[in-house]
Amino acid sequence: MQPTVFIGREREVEAARALLRRPDTHLLTLTGPGGVGKTRLALQVAADALDEFRDGAFFVPLAPVIAPDLVILTVAKVLESKRPRTGQCWTA
Repeated sequence: MQPTVFIGREREVEAARALLRRPDTHLLTLTGPGGVGKTRLALQVAADALDEFRDGAFFVPLAPVIAPDLVILTVAKVLESKRPRTGQCWTA
């Protein structure tokens, strides 16, 4: 549940959801200048798409990451902490 109503970004939401529905998309990154609403858009898209993904949708905040070589490690840590404990091998 988001603290505010999401208004006026229908085109961006649909574009992101269309990308997520593609079978070759495993990660979607939103980029742009600070303050334009990337985080809010990402959270809305994830919330809207939860029912479409068996394993859920994950938000990985990258703002605190100061070194590019730590991005993959940061994403992997979030995915590792959220993955189902089924004993199946998976790669991120």
